[in-house]
Amino acid sequence: MEPGSSNSTAADERSPIVSVVMYGVGGALVAVAAARFTGQDAILYAGLPAVAVLTIMGAFVAGWRHRGSRPLRELHEALAPHFGAGFERRHLKGSRRVRGVPTRITLTYPATWNERDEQGRATIRDIIAKRLGGAVVATWSPPRRRLVADIALKTDTDIVESDDMSVSVLPGDNDERVAIRSRTADVVQAILGAGARVDVAFETDTDIPKQIEATYDTTTRDLSASFRDRVAEQVNSKLPGDWRGLWDFEQNKVRFEIKPPFPTNVRFPLDYEVKPYALPYAVTEANQIECWKLGSKNPHALIVGPTGSGKTVLIRNLVVAAQLLGVPVVLCDPKRIEYMDFRELPGVVVLTDPRDIAEAIKLVHAEMERRYREIEYGRAKKGGFGRILFILDEFYIFKEALAAIWAEMRAANKDLKGREHPCLALWKRMAVLARSALIHLLIGIQRPDAEFLTGLARDSFRHRVSLEKATPETAMMMWGSRRTGTDLPSVQGRAIATTDAGPQHVQVLRLLTPSDDDGFEPEDKVVWSELMDRMTQAAEQHVNAAGTDPLWFLGDLGRSAKARALGMGAPSALEPAAADYVPPSAQPDPELEAQGLESVGVYELEVGDEVELDLEDEEVSVSVLDLHFDEDEDEGEEYVELEYALEDGTTGSVRLDVDYVVTRKIAVAA
Repeated sequence: MEPGSSNSTAADERSPIVSVVMYGVGGALVAVAAARFTGQDAILYAGLPAVAVLTIMGAFVAGWRHRGSRPLRELHEALAPHFGAGFERRHLKGSRRVRGVPTRITLTYPATWNERDEQGRATIRDIIAKRLGGAVVATWSPPRRRLVADIALKTDTDIVESDDMSVSVLPGDNDERVAIRSRTADVVQAILGAGARVDVAFETDTDIPKQIEATYDTTTRDLSASFRDRVAEQVNSKLPGDWRGLWDFEQNKVRFEIKPPFPTNVRFPLDYEVKPYALPYAVTEANQIECWKLGSKNPHALIVGPTGSGKTVLIRNLVVAAQLLGVPVVLCDPKRIEYMDFRELPGVVVLTDPRDIAEAIKLVHAEMERRYREIEYGRAKKGGFGRILFILDEFYIFKEALAAIWAEMRAANKDLKGREHPCLALWKRMAVLARSALIHLLIGIQRPDAEFLTGLARDSFRHRVSLEKATPETAMMMWGSRRTGTDLPSVQGRAIATTDAGPQHVQVLRLLTPSDDDGFEPEDKVVWSELMDRMTQAAEQHVNAAGTDPLWFLGDLGRSAKARALGMGAPSALEPAAADYVPPSAQPDPELEAQGLESVGVYELEVGDEVELDLEDEEVSVSVLDLHFDEDEDEGEEYVELEYALEDGTTGSVRLDVDYVVTRKIAVAA
């Protein structure tokens, strides 16, 4: 303790009335002594009343000033441990008082205190809000080491007795509501900070809360999914009910509402007006249709769901929506029987054989290359092509079957090179480049996998839907939060999905698009018959308007008799598809192979690969830490940013062209 600090504290706590009374007693003694010394009793008779009046007036004024300074004294005591010994009472001033409480605080903090510490600043704001009872807007001036804090006190309603002085009492509130408001404010302020202002709305004629609205101090923590999930978890743990949080980042507000019950099934709404390139597939807990908006923001989609979760039905919704919008669909189904009722639609090509799917990847990649060439040669503008939706459901079933096919092909032809079928490298390249060619990819898998949740795939498959309850590990992979989706109920069709409303996710129920099978209910037949008619009309109108088959580049691959009957082929004005692109990993190089190395495109890399990079005109061995894909806003060209680590642990990053070729160490199979 600093010398004299205990005396100073005692002096601050001692009532000033005592000092005034002591001065009054001293004055009275002086008057008595003067009267006796001079022998004039008049001094005694006049002096004692005067001393008494002055003492009373002084005590009143001193007491009033002491009470008025109490908020600042207590605030100083609360702040001093955080600012240190250099923060004295004279460094704290208050002004603009309302009912004796200052609404503006000006303080000068010691030079040793770090005002760049965000948590430290938040602590100071919380202390001021707690001690003075209101929301705080703080303005920091580091050059002058000064803080000006404006406090918004509640003056329009009564205040329940509470340490934080922030619980509103409205006319008609009974004791039960007062207690609920107080408890709710305590909980929310404990979570969001003492400066949070809390309002509670009740169900009509009941004491059951239906909505909690909180305004909190400006922060960037609310942009974190983990923070929002933690807040929701704590609110649900401390308050009765099943609450969801709706965040307004710009206004620093969050509204907690009781979650409405989800319907059991919602058929694809025939009266829903589809909007351009927005594919509806689910309904939210607010009974709003959720869509995947095809565009550069969310160019490709990842759908995760085990058998029986509703993944197939959700994908069916996207196929139906694409057809209603005239978007042709290449639909690959290695399980072979899930999408049979789409085979006769002229705007859909259904493929089930792994060899046909591999060929389709090759042909769609060639169409992507043709479109890029048209743009490059000035014969077309970026965005001037029709969109294509390429769906590959059960990707790992396809990949496993393709591995067996590729092993047979390599056994029959020793000149074939590469650990995987070349179409997989083409698929990875499309994931990076296809969005600018208006080709959108959709992957369906049964479990979250790092192959699609790290590196370039993470930046490409941005629209995500998960139809299963997540573990903390899979939640972190999918959503960047260990809580999101871990409370998803085990109900078929329930899912967590991304939205276009900023950094947040919503719980949804997939729409029910009935399949043409024996399980039809009467209403299912009506819905499906109407959807089939609309899809057929939309596809034929799209073909007739364009004058060509939008999937002409596939030839007869997977074409139904009805689709071929349209008699539309490739546009005569267009050149043939671009020459086959051969990925570097499929090009033989015996010299590299002898050294245990291979050439690969940067889009083929995965986290953990060991590669050779040309850094400062020197070939250096590095380990790939991460990969990011983006587009140069000035030049409009895609690029890959590769983060690496050298053998000595030094890290760095380098920007590479999408088709940049590197030498990779061939991984030895375990």
